[in-house]
Amino acid sequence: MTHFEDLYPQEDRIKPLSLSTKTKLIVMSDMHRGNGSSSDDFAHNSLIYKCALSYYLENDFTYVELGDAEELWENRTFDQIYITHTSIYEQLAEFHDPDPEKTRYIKIWGNHDLKWRQSPSTLAGLFPGIRVYEAAILDNHILLWHGHQADPKCRGFSASVAKFFVGGFWSGMQRLGFKDPTRAANNPGRSNETDQRLHDWAIHNQKGIDVIIAGHTHRPVYENLSLTERRQLDSGRGTANIQEKAPDSAYYNTGSCVHPRCITGIEIMPGQDKRPEFTLIKWAFTAQAETRRKTGISSGEYNLSVRRSVLEPLGAIHSA
Repeated sequence: MTHFEDLYPQEDRIKPLSLSTKTKLIVMSDMHRGNGSSSDDFAHNSLIYKCALSYYLENDFTYVELGDAEELWENRTFDQIYITHTSIYEQLAEFHDPDPEKTRYIKIWGNHDLKWRQSPSTLAGLFPGIRVYEAAILDNHILLWHGHQADPKCRGFSASVAKFFVGGFWSGMQRLGFKDPTRAANNPGRSNETDQRLHDWAIHNQKGIDVIIAGHTHRPVYENLSLTERRQLDSGRGTANIQEKAPDSAYYNTGSCVHPRCITGIEIMPGQDKRPEFTLIKWAFTAQAETRRKTGISSGEYNLSVRRSVLEPLGAIHSA
């Protein structure tokens, strides 16, 4: 059994963050930005993502990119990814500052963009002075990392085999409609195991960590409950395993930016006594009926917009 302490990042791979009265963080993961082909899982949500970035830029958020931002298993070089999503990188550059103490762009590597661990120099032309971290730590006790560290199939030799398979064969198979069997996102059992391991690490470790925020599984989790589990508990229709679970603020998961029709993330803001408050949010397209001014009757036309909504804690929906 691998212990949390054995995988805890070295200090020079951790970005320290502190929460002040003015601090606002948005944490997103798993964009898997690709080359624009049919195997680019991010492309269909790129406009939603751009709208979200604009909102967070204008409202003075610091953007924490929690791993697997670039799909570097299916794409051997970064060049085509950049060419395809140039406007995205131009937006990200607006968050960045060469001074690591002033930057509002915190980039963390995951298993699909592990390349940045060894050679972040490719990014330096876009983001001068950028550092790519394995993790960030907020107020000395909240760990933000990608989360593949808790998935044995995405570490060491197993990860090398998966990377070879995806890089060598997967793009072609994906175009034929196959689902990627190497990702926890497509395997609920592995997602459950990874979430459970991360939760256990948060409550049983010797590093002073009592909250873990991760990505990797693509499944949003708030207080150790996925959205499905939360609703099944609220309705009383959950399975025996779900009925045994209870909200626990030791573990959260951002979800991903490759959901079929939306992107998800976690906003972190100071609450009472500067204690962090977490909000699980979703950005998605929404359609509103256009009405005639005189009659108030729908014209049969709809205005399409991008909307931010709060998923957890359950509450009012906000528009942006």
